Amino acid sequence: MDKSWMHSDRRSKAYELGVEAFLNFSIENLLTTTHIRCPCVKCVNLKLFGVGIIRDHLYFNGVDQSYKNWTFHGEPCEATTNASRNVEADDDHSRYSFVSKEIEMDDNDLGDFGSDPYEFANVIGDGDQPLYPGCRKYTKLSALVKLNNLKAKHGMSDVCFTKLLILQGDLLP
Repeated sequence: MDKSWMHSDRRSKAYELGVEAFLNFSIENLLTTTHIRCPCVKCVNLKLFGVGIIRDHLYFNGVDQSYKNWTFHGEPCEATTNASRNVEADDDHSRYSFVSKEIEMDDNDLGDFGSDPYEFANVIGDGDQPLYPGCRKYTKLSALVKLNNLKAKHGMSDVCFTKLLILQGDLLP
């Protein structure tokens, strides 16, 4: 399906036709059409609405341009499509031999989970605490999630993100 409309001006005919094609595609490919995920910039597929509200959101807020594979709206996942192509083409290897090639992982990619088994529980417990004394809008966990979403959405490097967190720590009371 053509997705070039996602980068068009929201006032253009191409955008209008693209929104309608997207909504029709979603309705045809999803089991339920009463409430579907909204791919606008503000909802980022986290909220469910009817088609009319989603249409309005796409015009008012714009579509999340990082949503390239419409898996929440019935499009098959690219990894699944690539995997099935690899499996069909290479019958001599095991059914899942494509995984190591696709992901290109080694043992160092697993990360350091720490030696304290309660470390994760402590992090989750801190999530209910306010970001700083008197803060009512964000908890420690919600702030980290929002910041991590920004990092991922804008392709921020780990070094840049770490320096940003340090700066924010210095700025907060």
